[in-house]
Amino acid sequence: MADNVNVKLVGSMNLAKLLEAGIMTIQGTTCAKRCFVSPLEENDFYVKVEEKTARDGTKYVDRKYCIGVEIYELREPDQYGNTHYMKLSTSKQFINSHTQEEVDARNHIYLGNLKPVVIPSGNQASTVDAPVAQAVTREDDDLPF
Repeated sequence: MADNVNVKLVGSMNLAKLLEAGIMTIQGTTCAKRCFVSPLEENDFYVKVEEKTARDGTKYVDRKYCIGVEIYELREPDQYGNTHYMKLSTSKQFINSHTQEEVDARNHIYLGNLKPVVIPSGNQASTVDAPVAQAVTREDDDLPF
């Protein structure tokens, strides 16, 4: 590829492949929101929440809710131009706390495909100031998200 292009992989992850995952409406006191829900332990999520201090001295909460994935390159692109696929990875903690059958089943969960998209380095989108997005909140919304 030429020096003036960047390549990124794009695709989607099928979260319905996770164990006991689904969509549900969570009702607060003043509003309800449709949410994706998935059991953390059964799906080997990594959860870390800690208070940190920014360089300017302000304190903030750093949240990480992660699920491990592995990306593999296909030998040749498929009929849709996909060059990679992703599947769940398994943590050592999951391996040590589950049966071999559960670990083997998890290691075969296919999540989706990825394909390369070429982006010229001089892409106008990278040089134009985008407007700052404002979070839409309602005073009567008591849900924390």
